[in-house]
Amino acid sequence: MKVVEVVPDLDPGYTTTMNARRAVFEALTGMAMRRKGLPGPAYLDPRVSGPPPGHDA
Repeated sequence: MKVVEVVPDLDPGYTTTMNARRAVFEALTGMAMRRKGLPGPAYLDPRVSGPPPGHDA
């Protein structure tokens, strides 16, 4: 994967840098989820999402 910033000198708010950072993190997360065999983008880990709706805890 290669991330290229067009003109960093003209970006005083680091907008393109932060967008590139997020894109890299999301790509790495997607690759890790695929390797673990986790379902699609709507996947929520049950340890952090709580019991399913309608389930009495």
